Amino acid sequence: MSTPCSTPLLQPIIPAYHVRILADEQLAQFRSAALEILEETGIHCPSETAREIYSDHGAKVNHATQIVRIPPDVVLKAMSMAPRFYTMGARNLEHDIHLDGKALYCATDGCGVETIDFETRKRRPSCKDDIAKMARVADFLPSVGFYWPIVSAQDFRTTAPLHELEAAYNNTVKHIQTETVMDSQMAEYAIEMATVIAGTKENLRQRPPLSSLICTIAPLAQDRDGMEAALVLAREGIPVGFMSMANAGSTGPATIPGLLAIADAEIVAALVLLQMAYPGTPVYH
Repeated sequence: MSTPCSTPLLQPIIPAYHVRILADEQLAQFRSAALEILEETGIHCPSETAREIYSDHGAKVNHATQIVRIPPDVVLKAMSMAPRFYTMGARNLEHDIHLDGKALYCATDGCGVETIDFETRKRRPSCKDDIAKMARVADFLPSVGFYWPIVSAQDFRTTAPLHELEAAYNNTVKHIQTETVMDSQMAEYAIEMATVIAGTKENLRQRPPLSSLICTIAPLAQDRDGMEAALVLAREGIPVGFMSMANAGSTGPATIPGLLAIADAEIVAALVLLQMAYPGTPVYH
């Protein structure tokens, strides 16, 4: 049974028709290019913990250069274990997001370091209270499926990620996504908070109220602390996704197809790591 909630029910976007941008042949080319990049060029991985996992599961690891090369068969085996569908839980059952391929969900975007004050209309550093206020706005908007803190808690410095989660949990019943939990110790604390919201460890796995978005480093590199945080979160079944920051003509190829292949390789390498460590853990691209 769900608990009573004054928050309007979610209004996901359910497409009446579908459009395919790329043909099967083009998708096959991108897949082939990403696999070739991972096998021939590889990924720079500064995390010793991650490199050991890659090595134990068939990747070719050079610990001196910190380069990891992953054969295509190893990539495909790991990716085959990733769940196709799963649920991103909310504080209230009625606001769970069921990722079943039938609907699209919009969210807020983050995470800025400055804001325009609601009362003075002056630009200033963002603070925890801003996160709380915007969580209440996002909570009321039925078109917002989950809350990604729009700004950061600049008033709490090193512990800001945890204060951002606390402000979010206390001001919306919707799913929370973090982009600022970026080291293993912080991830452990974030899991404790999420467990309190979920109620039990079992419920945390079935309906995780928290997910994480971690950026890779273009070109073809990973962030040590970010990847180690991802491993901690994945251990408990928290959905973890990755986003490339590749920029055409600077940190990536100037051509769009080349850029997409590089970015895809970065993300897939990270997804592969999590499936190697915790097969079946929920991930997103």
